Amino acid sequence: MLKDQLNKIRAVDHISANDVINSILTNFVEIHGDRVTGDDHALVAGIGLLARRPVTVLAINRGQSPQERQRFNGGMVASSGYRKARRLVLAAQRFNRPVISLIDTPGADASVSSENHGQSQAIADMIDTMGQLTVPNVAVFLGEGHSGGALAFANANRILMLENALFSVASPEAVAAIVTTDHDISDDLPMTATALKKLGLVDQIIAEDDQLISHLRRALQQHLEQLDTVNGQQLVQQRQHKFIQFLAQWRRL
Repeated sequence: MLKDQLNKIRAVDHISANDVINSILTNFVEIHGDRVTGDDHALVAGIGLLARRPVTVLAINRGQSPQERQRFNGGMVASSGYRKARRLVLAAQRFNRPVISLIDTPGADASVSSENHGQSQAIADMIDTMGQLTVPNVAVFLGEGHSGGALAFANANRILMLENALFSVASPEAVAAIVTTDHDISDDLPMTATALKKLGLVDQIIAEDDQLISHLRRALQQHLEQLDTVNGQQLVQQRQHKFIQFLAQWRRL
């Protein structure tokens, strides 16, 4: 089953972050650069309107064609990308804009360049900033979401996953190389939308049918409307509670 899901979400015609931006947002303006080392093309970030509501969007784009995948580094965000994301998130808080993260990444960029430019610190700063936001944030897993590279964008009040999406500490191949077992690794490491929904981490699973965009647009609007009634301190506490409860449930497996 996991292999089938991987084939679907890694297919060249699978929905991308750019597809979502072009379909559900209007007046999108992309912001470039981290004001330190440059711009990271793997992260498309900017401001747009969701049903006339200004939102900040952080979108990891893997690309679809071989040329796009090379340009976007296969969705592996570099240190400059995390700093760019944090810059936009801080601005979103200043102007009271909700933050939407669109996630599809095999993990953070592990190149020497990223490590030399503070990759681990950039990820840690992003996780911390997302957790302390006093505006709502919603994470959407479109495909793969592995390692701290995905977690940096997923410290959110609400987590939505497409039905075939994955969220894990590492890619299935990496986990299989580390864990020697005769049974399905997903028995020990829940990573599918269904398993994570049962454990309370995922708030909604989005059906991947011909109405996918409509489902996603409606879900985002509904969750943001619900979060409008929650004050800033409660938003911070809600994120903390979500992950603490998830860990407690996971330990009982």
